[in-house]
Amino acid sequence: MVRQLIATAWLCALVLTGSAQQPQTARIPQGGSVTLRANSQYARSYLWFRNGEPLNGRHDQRLVISEAGTYTVMALGDHCDSDLSEPVEVIVDTDAEPATVDMQIRNEPDQPAVLIGSVFTYQLVVVNNGPHTVTDVSVKAVLPIHVAYQNVLGAPVGEINYSPSSRELTWLIRNMAPGESATLTFSARAESEGTAAQLATVTSNLAERNTANNEATATVEIIALNAPNTFTPNGDGRNDFFVIEGLERFPQNRIVLFNRWGNEIYKRTGYRNDWNAADLAEGTYYYVLELQLYTGQWQTVKGFVTVIRNTQK
Repeated sequence: MVRQLIATAWLCALVLTGSAQQPQTARIPQGGSVTLRANSQYARSYLWFRNGEPLNGRHDQRLVISEAGTYTVMALGDHCDSDLSEPVEVIVDTDAEPATVDMQIRNEPDQPAVLIGSVFTYQLVVVNNGPHTVTDVSVKAVLPIHVAYQNVLGAPVGEINYSPSSRELTWLIRNMAPGESATLTFSARAESEGTAAQLATVTSNLAERNTANNEATATVEIIALNAPNTFTPNGDGRNDFFVIEGLERFPQNRIVLFNRWGNEIYKRTGYRNDWNAADLAEGTYYYVLELQLYTGQWQTVKGFVTVIRNTQK
């Protein structure tokens, strides 16, 4: 009984052109593809053949093909293997209109602006908007010089590689059915101030009918938060306040200043660069600055500033 179940492997062919076909025959246009599916209740893997020759490395239950030929499959079990299935003939119709595809890519960072030294993420989403299964889907993302690649998050489908010399991440997906999407999220570290524009593109084995959505750019503003080590609140109109450059990008903030003995001498929620050390002696003070990032999380920055009251004007 077990052998009888294993010994039968049925093939179901999905003709992607949508035209009616005879059983066990599939017609596809040039550049098109067809999915063959083997069904065997107790199979561990499958061995596919084209024109009687084994297809090395193809052991999945489904086989996406774009070449003409006669295809058969054998189910492989723990104790015995099946007979060869009935053949399916795949015919490439040279008179039909060549197959085209509409691949789309979306490319988005998790936040529009980050501080130098912060880690953020890019998310790439690829969608097959066309009516055909596509193979050899390739995504390339070139990282700008302002950021450093970190690592891939989660377990996305496909093969992913990063080249430090070219700063290029490549993502290879074997095949995508009509309407199918795939997502890749990876992290990067902000290294230098400026506008970091990361370009991502998608290609496949078929000709594109809509190239407008084959590339997308993710833009991140990398901010250098510069706090001075000294300022001179002497009323001369120059350097009279403790001004932190870049703070205006983070309106949700909190700051606390302490003297050298650890006593709190100033506290403000929503600091607006307006502390002038009024009624305080010259000396060094320490601050703890908290910033709410675009993700909603808070980041803490610590440092010191020296107050110098130069009476010469």
